[in-house]
Amino acid sequence: MTAKFLITAFSAVALTLVTAAQAQTVAIMNGRVHTVGGSGVIENGDVIMRGGVIVEVGQDLQAPPGAQVIDASGKIVTPGFFAPFSSIGLQEISSDRESNDAGPRDGFVLGAALDVVDAYDPSTTLLSINRAGGITRALSTPQNGEHLFAGRAAVIDLSGAPQSVTKAHAAQVAVLGYSGARMSGDTRMGSLAVIREYFDEALSYTADPRDYARRYHDGRFAITDLKALGPVVAGRQPLIISASRASDIRGLLRLKNEYRLKVILLGGSEAWQVAKELAAANVPVILDPLSNLPGQFEDLGATLKNAALLHGAGVKIAFYNPPGFGAHNLRALPQLAGNAVAEGLPYDAAIAALTINPAEMFGLQNQLGSLQAGKIADVVIWDGDPLELSSQPSAVFISGRETSLENRQTRLRDRYRDLSRGDLPHAYRGKK
Repeated sequence: MTAKFLITAFSAVALTLVTAAQAQTVAIMNGRVHTVGGSGVIENGDVIMRGGVIVEVGQDLQAPPGAQVIDASGKIVTPGFFAPFSSIGLQEISSDRESNDAGPRDGFVLGAALDVVDAYDPSTTLLSINRAGGITRALSTPQNGEHLFAGRAAVIDLSGAPQSVTKAHAAQVAVLGYSGARMSGDTRMGSLAVIREYFDEALSYTADPRDYARRYHDGRFAITDLKALGPVVAGRQPLIISASRASDIRGLLRLKNEYRLKVILLGGSEAWQVAKELAAANVPVILDPLSNLPGQFEDLGATLKNAALLHGAGVKIAFYNPPGFGAHNLRALPQLAGNAVAEGLPYDAAIAALTINPAEMFGLQNQLGSLQAGKIADVVIWDGDPLELSSQPSAVFISGRETSLENRQTRLRDRYRDLSRGDLPHAYRGKK
């Protein structure tokens, strides 16, 4: 038997197994189903998925023959939660440079050209712990070095599969406020002036790349950065740009109108003060609903009611963990949403901020974010209210496939569940 025959036979078996897994039919029955769609909340509802796609959602449905049937009585069923801003897959230990690709060291010249896909690691142990918290999709984003533009972000799923990038180049990331000012002569005037320069150069490059390359002499603008900014200035790619102070946000709105950009505001501690302007400009906000104590002057207007006030004005919102927690604690997003509800945000709006809103921000609303026929089957079954601290997922499906809830923390828990002591360390006691 030749090696070529063995490889061909193995490939055929592997393809058969993958195809069978994709074709699996799962029927989740009798749960309290939050569709986050036109059907609202369905009591004693059913969700049927096949081949990675939701095929039917309703009440009193019949489980197809041969389906895996899950009784969700007394449980809550939601779409998988979507983290709209994170560094998941780019860092394992944030303080260890070798395992941290979230952003470049100081002095690196490129910014907008950086691409998360080039560094994303689907084998990171942080996927499993966040997946076990009900997070099924995330935007993995680069962090700024000494450049106003951080680079291109990608939507990924948390399955851990080698091919887990849902949408590459889903957004460009940039910074304003004092963080941007520090990189631009230590003045906010500088940061906006530099960004305008980049946009003007990107427009010129996009109009005629060959002509631009022939006459290009200014070393301040890398052609790779300008090329990466082309979809932004064309209005096709969202620009996630951080700003906190109300006046900085108004400056961002002027920039949006001047260049006809598709903008997503990140942070926005004082966004509630310009909520009507944000709503009129159709600018969504990704915020930390626990931002309340100002750590700097631009956060003086921070309030726990930010999410509720923005939603009340008609602004689309989503939630994120502040820097430092962007890879490790995405699973805390439901708790952040619960705090926003405690401060006046309607419950349904909080669920939408965890599901359909981020999907819409990145143009994936027809595939993700709600439990509707034809959409990707990201589904979570919860043992209680998902916004309560004590609730946990009892099952998590990504693209219709049930994923393991085991992770490093559960393995440590199980390993040391028996606290009886012996003469030797735990690992050397042998099997009983």
